[in-house]
Amino acid sequence: MKFNYNTLDVTLQKETRSLTISLNRPESKNAINIEMLFELESLFGWLTGHLEVNAVVLTGNGDTFCSGFDQDELKIMSEEKLKKYIARFQKVVMGMLYLPQTVICDLKDGAQGMGVELALGADIRVSRSTSEIHFNALNRGWVPCVGGIGLLSIWVGQAAARAWTMGSAKVGASEQRQKAFTTQTYSTGESAIDSLLKNISTQAPVARIQTKRSFLESILPELQRTFEYESIFSFASMKTEDWKKAEDQPFTTARELARELT
Repeated sequence: MKFNYNTLDVTLQKETRSLTISLNRPESKNAINIEMLFELESLFGWLTGHLEVNAVVLTGNGDTFCSGFDQDELKIMSEEKLKKYIARFQKVVMGMLYLPQTVICDLKDGAQGMGVELALGADIRVSRSTSEIHFNALNRGWVPCVGGIGLLSIWVGQAAARAWTMGSAKVGASEQRQKAFTTQTYSTGESAIDSLLKNISTQAPVARIQTKRSFLESILPELQRTFEYESIFSFASMKTEDWKKAEDQPFTTARELARELT
């Protein structure tokens, strides 16, 4: 079967009945643009109806998984359009959690910004031993809004999530493993992925699907609340349009925002 996407490379592995999705914008370190978002949504929709696929590997072409949202697109977006964009991105991440397949995210040498939030939708995350995850949402004028607060807190605990996000941390492979953000690191090739796919291919399909759904049900109330409150605070902060600014431009101060709202 052949998949035809502009921003994604998609391949099927018959032996393990798995699908590899590679974000394919290496010139921008696989930054997420509108087209990629629509293509991911379309592909995940296809996967929901193909239970014969056991697992999905989500990764990026080149050395980086994903550098976040495309900054050039953001600069020309209206606030209203951005809100719709965020809502669609939330559906994509939530959709990963609902997929009947086991989703593995290979972070390779790292991710940042919204790329980190995309990875949060995976069931299993692995990375290279040289990986570095940069929690730079606040440096970009963002309030994390796609699980970057609530879902991250579920996965690694609130203390680590708070320290990483509020400190704009660059988290190396060792700390990622220590806090269980990733479960495996590798130094050469894709042996970590190959081993996981082989293990998954030997599992009873119904038991595997039901187990994933059981894990989801255990966090679902908190997850639904997470996306709701993250949207509220993120949308409120968009009034500043700090997310449009270049790195050398000053951000809006809290007093300036207060004057604008009164």
